Amino acid sequence: MQIPARLPGSKWLLIAWGISAVFWSMLEGDLARVQLFGFLTTAMIFYTLFRRVMAGHVFSPLPGLAVMALWGLSFGVGTVLLTLFLMAVKTGLHAHGPEFTPFDILSVWQRLPLYAAAGLLAGLGLGLLLLGRPSDAG
Repeated sequence: MQIPARLPGSKWLLIAWGISAVFWSMLEGDLARVQLFGFLTTAMIFYTLFRRVMAGHVFSPLPGLAVMALWGLSFGVGTVLLTLFLMAVKTGLHAHGPEFTPFDILSVWQRLPLYAAAGLLAGLGLGLLLLGRPSDAG
Protein backbone atom coordinates (compact mmCIF):
# COMPACT_ATOMS: atom_id res chain seq x y z
CA MET A 1 0.00 0.00 0.00
CA GLN A 2 1.45 3.34 -1.05
CA ILE A 3 0.07 6.60 0.29
CA PRO A 4 -0.37 8.98 -2.66
CA ALA A 5 1.52 12.27 -2.64
CA ARG A 6 -1.56 14.19 -3.72
CA LEU A 7 -5.10 13.58 -2.54
CA PRO A 8 -8.04 14.64 -4.70
CA GLY A 9 -10.56 17.21 -3.56
CA SER A 10 -8.31 19.51 -1.57
CA LYS A 11 -9.48 22.62 -3.44
CA TRP A 12 -13.15 21.82 -2.75
CA LEU A 13 -12.41 21.06 0.90
CA LEU A 14 -10.74 24.46 1.27
CA ILE A 15 -13.67 26.23 -0.41
CA ALA A 16 -16.23 24.45 1.81
CA TRP A 17 -14.16 25.26 4.90
CA GLY A 18 -13.91 28.94 3.95
CA ILE A 19 -17.65 29.26 3.39
CA SER A 20 -18.44 27.49 6.67
CA ALA A 21 -15.91 29.71 8.52
CA VAL A 22 -17.67 32.85 7.33
CA PHE A 23 -21.09 31.61 8.38
CA TRP A 24 -19.80 30.19 11.66
CA SER A 25 -18.21 33.47 12.70
CA MET A 26 -21.07 35.76 11.59
CA LEU A 27 -24.16 33.97 12.82
CA GLU A 28 -25.34 33.07 16.29
CA GLY A 29 -24.45 29.70 17.73
CA ASP A 30 -26.15 26.78 16.05
CA LEU A 31 -25.30 23.20 16.95
CA ALA A 32 -25.45 21.85 13.39
CA ARG A 33 -23.35 24.72 12.03
CA VAL A 34 -20.62 24.38 14.67
CA GLN A 35 -20.49 20.61 14.11
CA LEU A 36 -20.11 21.10 10.37
CA PHE A 37 -17.40 23.71 10.93
CA GLY A 38 -15.67 21.43 13.46
CA PHE A 39 -15.73 18.56 10.97
CA LEU A 40 -14.42 20.68 8.10
CA THR A 41 -11.72 22.28 10.27
CA THR A 42 -10.59 18.87 11.46
CA ALA A 43 -10.57 17.69 7.85
CA MET A 44 -8.36 20.62 6.84
CA ILE A 45 -5.94 20.00 9.71
CA PHE A 46 -5.77 16.26 9.09
CA TYR A 47 -5.44 16.70 5.33
CA THR A 48 -2.43 18.96 5.88
CA LEU A 49 -0.86 16.66 8.49
CA PHE A 50 -1.55 13.55 6.45
CA ARG A 51 0.11 15.00 3.35
CA ARG A 52 3.16 16.16 5.28
CA VAL A 53 3.64 13.02 7.34
CA MET A 54 2.33 10.17 5.20
CA ALA A 55 2.67 11.12 1.52
CA GLY A 56 4.75 8.64 -0.41
CA HIS A 57 5.12 6.10 2.41
CA VAL A 58 4.81 2.46 1.44
CA PHE A 59 3.32 -0.06 3.87
CA SER A 60 2.67 -3.75 3.75
CA PRO A 61 -1.09 -4.46 3.87
CA LEU A 62 -1.71 -5.11 7.57
CA PRO A 63 0.43 -2.27 8.98
CA GLY A 64 -0.98 0.02 6.29
CA LEU A 65 -4.54 -0.77 7.34
CA ALA A 66 -3.60 -0.23 10.99
CA VAL A 67 -2.06 3.17 10.20
CA MET A 68 -5.12 4.23 8.20
CA ALA A 69 -7.44 3.01 10.98
CA LEU A 70 -5.50 5.05 13.56
CA TRP A 71 -5.67 8.16 11.36
CA GLY A 72 -9.42 7.65 11.00
CA LEU A 73 -9.92 7.05 14.72
CA SER A 74 -7.98 10.17 15.63
CA PHE A 75 -9.93 12.13 13.01
CA GLY A 76 -13.24 11.10 14.62
CA VAL A 77 -12.05 11.91 18.13
CA GLY A 78 -10.43 15.12 16.94
CA THR A 79 -13.67 16.26 15.34
CA VAL A 80 -15.54 16.03 18.64
CA LEU A 81 -12.78 17.71 20.64
CA LEU A 82 -12.32 20.50 18.13
CA THR A 83 -16.08 21.04 17.95
CA LEU A 84 -16.20 21.44 21.74
CA PHE A 85 -13.30 23.88 21.54
CA LEU A 86 -15.06 25.86 18.82
CA MET A 87 -18.21 25.98 20.96
CA ALA A 88 -16.17 27.52 23.77
CA VAL A 89 -14.52 29.99 21.39
CA LYS A 90 -17.88 30.98 19.92
CA THR A 91 -19.24 31.63 23.40
CA GLY A 92 -16.19 33.78 24.16
CA LEU A 93 -16.57 35.82 20.97
CA HIS A 94 -19.97 37.12 21.99
CA ALA A 95 -20.34 38.96 25.27
CA HIS A 96 -24.06 38.27 25.68
CA GLY A 97 -23.83 34.90 27.38
CA PRO A 98 -23.43 31.30 26.31
CA GLU A 99 -24.15 30.38 22.72
CA PHE A 100 -24.77 26.74 23.53
CA THR A 101 -26.79 25.08 26.26
CA PRO A 102 -25.32 22.43 28.55
CA PHE A 103 -27.49 19.94 26.65
CA ASP A 104 -25.80 20.97 23.36
CA ILE A 105 -22.35 20.49 24.87
CA LEU A 106 -23.30 17.15 26.39
CA SER A 107 -24.83 15.93 23.14
CA VAL A 108 -21.57 16.63 21.28
CA TRP A 109 -19.53 14.93 24.00
CA GLN A 110 -21.79 11.87 23.94
CA ARG A 111 -21.14 11.48 20.21
CA LEU A 112 -17.46 10.78 20.85
CA PRO A 113 -17.79 6.97 20.64
CA LEU A 114 -19.89 7.23 17.47
CA TYR A 115 -17.48 9.62 15.77
CA ALA A 116 -14.50 7.51 16.87
CA ALA A 117 -16.07 4.37 15.42
CA ALA A 118 -17.07 6.15 12.22
CA GLY A 119 -13.56 7.55 11.83
CA LEU A 120 -12.03 4.14 12.46
CA LEU A 121 -14.25 2.52 9.83
CA ALA A 122 -13.64 5.35 7.36
CA GLY A 123 -9.88 4.98 7.86
CA LEU A 124 -10.12 1.23 7.30
CA GLY A 125 -12.24 1.82 4.20
CA LEU A 126 -9.76 4.30 2.81
CA GLY A 127 -6.97 1.83 3.56
CA LEU A 128 -8.82 -0.90 1.67
CA LEU A 129 -9.30 1.47 -1.27
CA LEU A 130 -5.56 2.19 -1.26
CA LEU A 131 -4.84 -1.52 -1.17
CA GLY A 132 -7.09 -2.07 -4.17
CA ARG A 133 -5.39 0.56 -6.33
CA PRO A 134 -4.08 -0.89 -9.58
CA SER A 135 -0.54 0.32 -8.86
CA ASP A 136 -0.49 -1.90 -5.73
CA ALA A 137 -1.88 -5.00 -7.46
CA GLY A 138 1.35 -5.95 -9.21
